[in-house]
Amino acid sequence: MRKFLATLVAVLAACAAPPPAPPPPAPPAAPTVSGPYETWEVTSSSLAVGVYREGPMARLGHNHLITSSGLAGRIELREPLAQSGFALELPLASLVVDDPAARAVAGPDFAAAVPEADRAGTAQNLLGPRVLDASLQPVLRLSADALEGGPREYLARVRIALRGEERVVAVPVTLEQDGAMLRVHAEAVLRHADFGLVPFTVARGVLSVRDHIAIDCRLEARRAP
Repeated sequence: MRKFLATLVAVLAACAAPPPAPPPPAPPAAPTVSGPYETWEVTSSSLAVGVYREGPMARLGHNHLITSSGLAGRIELREPLAQSGFALELPLASLVVDDPAARAVAGPDFAAAVPEADRAGTAQNLLGPRVLDASLQPVLRLSADALEGGPREYLARVRIALRGEERVVAVPVTLEQDGAMLRVHAEAVLRHADFGLVPFTVARGVLSVRDHIAIDCRLEARRAP
């Protein structure tokens, strides 16, 4: 029984198993600029990704919280503002799995403590070939060259380059400019397939990873010199 439980926990920790991928693409091209624009450099960022367990034996696993402050890049504000875009990069090595301080403020879904050994195992699986495959493409690239809506809340068509594949997803984005500071907030619930991943399931759903994952991203940027 102990061996069976250990196997289930290890599978849940892996979170997702994507199909094989081709070699990584070239970095996204800089957005095309057709009018007046300002370039803003990201100076600070916070990313939180919630991955949830489900199934009759869900109590054997953990809801995982993956965080990072490594998202960097530039944002170009243009006229009209709907033509604004961005090019961002996230080193996968900057991802932190189940940081105790982050879990403490993330709400009841993440209230349970995660043992250090489980954190290490989950991080290893996350970056390994079964999930993000950081050895194939160590940087997650995000880009967009247009926004919809406004004047404060927009919908960005974000190109995600990961594991040698590129996908486009719609993400709600809020922009706030306060003098020399630009603040961006993106919050969305996405599916594993948006990243080219397949949720794990064990024993016909007795223990599995929920298909939907919660994304919360906040950026601060200042005008580039």
